[in-house]
Amino acid sequence: MQSSFTFELDGESLRVDGEPVHRNLADFLHSRGFGRESRFRNPDPWLGGAPLILLDMDGRGRPALRSVDAALIPLPAIAGRQLWSAEGIVLRASRGEIHPAFALLDSHPELECSWAGRARILTALFEGYYRSDLQVVGQLNDQLDGCLSRTAHYIALREVAEELFAEAQQQRHEAQLSAQSQGREVEFEQGRVDIFGDEFSALLAGEMPEPEDFSYVDPEKRRFYRPQTIIDLAKLLAQFPKAVIVGGSAGLLNPENRNDWDCLISTEGVGDLRALYDKGDRWDIGAAAPLTSINELIGKTYPAFGKALRRFATRPIRNRITLGGCLAAARHDDELAPVLIALDAQVRAISLEGEREIPVARFFEGKGKTNLRPSEVIADILLPRFTGEALKERGCRTRFCDTYKAAPRRELSSGSVSAGFAVELDDAGKIAHAWIAYGGLADRTYRARETETALVGKPWSEDTIFGSLSQLTREIQNAPGARDLATALPQGEIDYRRQLIITLLQKFYYQHPKADGPPVELGVTSEMLQPNRRFFQPSGAA
Repeated sequence: MQSSFTFELDGESLRVDGEPVHRNLADFLHSRGFGRESRFRNPDPWLGGAPLILLDMDGRGRPALRSVDAALIPLPAIAGRQLWSAEGIVLRASRGEIHPAFALLDSHPELECSWAGRARILTALFEGYYRSDLQVVGQLNDQLDGCLSRTAHYIALREVAEELFAEAQQQRHEAQLSAQSQGREVEFEQGRVDIFGDEFSALLAGEMPEPEDFSYVDPEKRRFYRPQTIIDLAKLLAQFPKAVIVGGSAGLLNPENRNDWDCLISTEGVGDLRALYDKGDRWDIGAAAPLTSINELIGKTYPAFGKALRRFATRPIRNRITLGGCLAAARHDDELAPVLIALDAQVRAISLEGEREIPVARFFEGKGKTNLRPSEVIADILLPRFTGEALKERGCRTRFCDTYKAAPRRELSSGSVSAGFAVELDDAGKIAHAWIAYGGLADRTYRARETETALVGKPWSEDTIFGSLSQLTREIQNAPGARDLATALPQGEIDYRRQLIITLLQKFYYQHPKADGPPVELGVTSEMLQPNRRFFQPSGAA
């Protein structure tokens, strides 16, 4: 094992020698004097953190530039990686290498007065400039939700972002036309065309090197491993049964958590665990796939799941945190588990002894525990496809699915209560199958099976839903661990959460009131204000 390693920041190699395994990147950079106005000193992830740009891999295995929070990355996780900072982008500009994101932000000093805030904005704009999927106004929140500040001018920020992303999409469109004229359409679709003609665009058009097998030990004999294969991962877990498995590690370095681990085993180097596979009748989502990669590939296929992914924390956190990590954490207020239950998802766990599939609804045992066995690790999350043919085989015609979160704000805030609902209706408009799941009401995500059973065979109507509310409330209040959570909360909070049991299910019905009709939007949100208006509209396009 090695006791030192290097990584690259703004084109310069930095050496890490004898640092603690649990030291985060932001703390290390601050100790080395990096960061204007000490922005890397104890940054708060819940206030936007201290973002950097990381050269990473998307769900297709292609290079991607991702904003990441330096405060949530353990140092060994960036061994051999390439990163860039807002300070580096500014320094490049002073040398004449002016990036469009910097030029536009620099011409609008009214956007933000603090450097920490401007660094968050510059990082978000820089990342968004290179996103091929960032095309419509409804995606602005997804890109900018980490730009939290008391002094930011958000209306002006959105206008600047629209202008920058329109410029990027125009250049992308022109590059596409050029590729078509040269017979390089396939290369363009695969992301192998240098669109912007700069250093970063060239990296994106190239190949993403696989992370090397890596092991590190600090002076206190704490270990960090980054294996490359599932077999090596399973062997390490068998060798170190008390090791902590880390993916994006975004939750690992939360100040609320302990940080005295003896051994960390990273899943980032295992390509099979970061990939998403289309199996025809289902999607297999690698447990180490970041939430952003998942949303990019299947967010439109599973709209409810995509909504939950977009509203999880902020983009720098979504770019790192993994779906397997979210499930393994087994938080009682998990925002993703309810919708996964509504999607009838399963977890595939593996070890040297073999593998097994576990329904997400039966995965949690309460108080942060799962039913993973010793030496088991989550390999995939399996999502069935709900095609018309698949529904017909089950005697159903229509499927509704949605997810909701009640929280102080839409992004970067843990929900008081989250919920995932789904119903499948037969040809007569009666409920053939139902899924009702809540987070934040017990010591685990809970599926209300008794209420689901009572709904089967009844018409999809207001009377049916209202008639089920009393039973649903009783079932949730008597769920395992519900009383323990209730004793830990103020009575007003308990009453509020219990009311949400009713409110969220009612909202689900009112948004899907007809078996043959489209969803109804209740209220006006920023995503509904011309959400499909494109940043750039080619001339002659409809």
